[in-house]
Amino acid sequence: MSLSQSFIIGQYVHRNSIIHRLDPRAKLVIAFLFMLSVMLLKSWLSYALSAVFVACVVTISQIPLSYIVRGLKPVWLIVIVTSLFHIFLTQGGRLWLEAGVFSIHEEGVIKAGNMAIRIILLLVIASLLTLTTKLGDLAQAIEDLLKPAKRLGIPTQEFALMISWTIRFIPLLLNETDKVMKAQQARGVRFNSGNIVRRLRSYIPIVVPILLLAFQKAENASLAVEARGYSPGMNRTQLRTLAFKKLDYQVLIISILCCTLLFVLRK
Repeated sequence: MSLSQSFIIGQYVHRNSIIHRLDPRAKLVIAFLFMLSVMLLKSWLSYALSAVFVACVVTISQIPLSYIVRGLKPVWLIVIVTSLFHIFLTQGGRLWLEAGVFSIHEEGVIKAGNMAIRIILLLVIASLLTLTTKLGDLAQAIEDLLKPAKRLGIPTQEFALMISWTIRFIPLLLNETDKVMKAQQARGVRFNSGNIVRRLRSYIPIVVPILLLAFQKAENASLAVEARGYSPGMNRTQLRTLAFKKLDYQVLIISILCCTLLFVLRK
């Protein structure tokens, strides 16, 4: 499986679901509130309720569960390494195992589990946001939500454009990385053979081509924007004006109540 297929953030999947039809501003607010709630969770009950909430959203969005699971593969190494750090370096509570300089305490296992669940939930939430929202709508939603900051001199339109481009460039760069890796493999490079040091060393030759491709993509995008008459700081109108509907208010209220419940049950 290629990198671009396994990393789903930044990819939009068209479906005719309630989640897809929601106002992008409502989805942004809900995602932010839920991410904030997840960062504050401590009890297993609150984690279980969060998982149920996410599972319900995945079901309603009509995004295949296999697609979500596939998107978690790139972060498994981060989850495992972070969990091991907590297990072996955090002390407190009952001693479960001791072998030489290493010891496993109850507090370390609990913190490892908490961190692993948080990372997975946060990634699923971010993935659902981009899978169900077009990047143009997401940029417009960010710009609308940041309008009050424009009075302070903050370039909200440029900031929204930067965020949308950053998300859009993730799958593009991963796709280019796949091409470079396949070109290196055709020349005899083996990325999955040997010990960990040899594997890391085999990735060094692809760093420079990927950086050059990234700069080239950024320059091409900049030239394309300038060719279309884009000038920073100018007031621009939108092709489609966002407007909250009854469904948006209903889902937003339900989500706020769910986040409030998680906050109450966080300990």
